[in-house]
Amino acid sequence: MNRIGKVFICPDKFKGGLSSDKVASAIREGLERYFPSPVEILTVEMADGGDGSAALFQKLSGAQKIELSACGPLGDNVETSYMFCDNPSALSSGPAAFIECARICGMEMVPKGLRNPLKTTTFGLGQLVLDAVSRGAETVCVGLGGSATNDCGTGMLQGMGFRLGLPAGVKATGGTLSQIVSIEEMDDEGLKQKLSRTRFIIINDVDNPLLGPLGATYVYSGQKGASREAMDRMEKDMEGLLGRMGNSFLSKASAGEDALCPGAGAAGGLGFAFRHFLGADSVSGFDFFGEKLQGLSSKIAEADIVITGEGSVDSQSLMGKVVGGCCSCLSKCPDVSGKRIWLVCGKSSLDVEEVAERCGTSNVGIYQLSDIEPDINIRIKNEFPLLVRLAYSAAKELDTTL
Repeated sequence: MNRIGKVFICPDKFKGGLSSDKVASAIREGLERYFPSPVEILTVEMADGGDGSAALFQKLSGAQKIELSACGPLGDNVETSYMFCDNPSALSSGPAAFIECARICGMEMVPKGLRNPLKTTTFGLGQLVLDAVSRGAETVCVGLGGSATNDCGTGMLQGMGFRLGLPAGVKATGGTLSQIVSIEEMDDEGLKQKLSRTRFIIINDVDNPLLGPLGATYVYSGQKGASREAMDRMEKDMEGLLGRMGNSFLSKASAGEDALCPGAGAAGGLGFAFRHFLGADSVSGFDFFGEKLQGLSSKIAEADIVITGEGSVDSQSLMGKVVGGCCSCLSKCPDVSGKRIWLVCGKSSLDVEEVAERCGTSNVGIYQLSDIEPDINIRIKNEFPLLVRLAYSAAKELDTTL
């Protein structure tokens, strides 16, 4: 075992199961049961912009929780919160805020029987953005995962004071897109100046454009409660809305160009709205929580074994997500051929050759919980002990090959 000095564990969450930190803890426990104490094991927690992202931001930055009342996805006021950091950080030399979309217009906030993107709004998200800017945030970060909406971000813009031409008291939803006369900047010159000086960063792990068969509506709105008829209506209305937007916004591109950008379709079109109207930069969860806030490249460069994974590993896992981010960092290490990478997951459709090609080392191990427990329902209920067992087996197998 003297050839293994440092192990780095950086998994994504297991969707529907354990969080990233719990997965990492289980793997660590399994390794520690076999590896001798001289082996250094480092774990990190990751997030993708969805549920749990704000809490991780708070943990990494020392931010304080700001609690307030704002408009929820169904149009009524709800109690919510976001994170605000006064101290200089890797993100900003001045104050920064982190808003989790799922905490103000999230799917879990809407009872299953009421889920319908024709009726849900992102209005409250705009209110939170304004609150953060009013407190002096120079950088506003927004995690886009888990929304219940498909309003192309018009509710958010309305909540910030943009003029949509809707009747008084009507909040923008996926069902009001055709009623929007135009989208014009707010009258408040002071606010416009503040927004122009604010840096917006959206954290987003999808690359869908706004429109088309791979866009926001047809890929995601079904799981938010939309019927096929509703999808067709919203797609048509979004397309029409693009022609009713002016060019006096912070993006240098046209609405049509921004609609084609990867990630424009995130969170029912919020990706597009942030980019086009607020000039936002878009980063993956790995780049934001891994590189910007935790400097993972240097940690991976020092490791003998890099362990990553998620619940279901497939070709998409290699594209911008945590698994892909770890592979990319590993491929840039000058001594990559001597390093090992393990993928720990519920089930994988990848083979070792695909992973080896992506990360630049042939020392690849893929360890699946399905090999221990084929029944997914039993597996999900027992993920932690099964991961401990799987990690122990992987360590034992490695010991016999050294």
